Amino acid sequence: MTDPNTGPAHADDPTDTIAALAADLEHLSHIVTSLTTTGTAKNTAPQLQPPPRPWCWPKMPHARKADRLGELGDWLTQVLFGWPTAQRAIQPCWPRHWDVIEEISMLYCTWKTAYLWEGATAGDAAEHLDRWLPNALERIEIRLRPCSQNHQPDGPRRDDTAIIAAVQDELRWL
Repeated sequence: MTDPNTGPAHADDPTDTIAALAADLEHLSHIVTSLTTTGTAKNTAPQLQPPPRPWCWPKMPHARKADRLGELGDWLTQVLFGWPTAQRAIQPCWPRHWDVIEEISMLYCTWKTAYLWEGATAGDAAEHLDRWLPNALERIEIRLRPCSQNHQPDGPRRDDTAIIAAVQDELRWL
């Protein structure tokens, strides 16, 4: 290697300088390789998985749409319908409205990011609750308003399994 006080050996000959620098570079390359392959490099933090990605319904095969629709239905029943506002906003016909399915999918993605993603922060949960949830429910309620025939009173959580199963069957037949 080169001496930091005197410079490269044989500083008068550029060929020797280049050869010395190349040897130094190769030596450092071997050190870096050994550190990364043996896992002894300092500050090796585990890599976080990326946050959940939204679903692209138009490009999805029909069978996958059916599966995803079931996943959304389970999440609605188990999580979102814990909010009485959500039960009032989301009418039972929601699986027949693709724009509403998109809204619910986006809301599901923000929820998964806030509560299931390993990189989530309290800010993600606060943003989901304060921004995404109320705004999505408002848009869904407006979109489904023509479909509502009567008031949906607060009560036990609704289970849309039967209608979801019918739509899933239709999608699988396509």
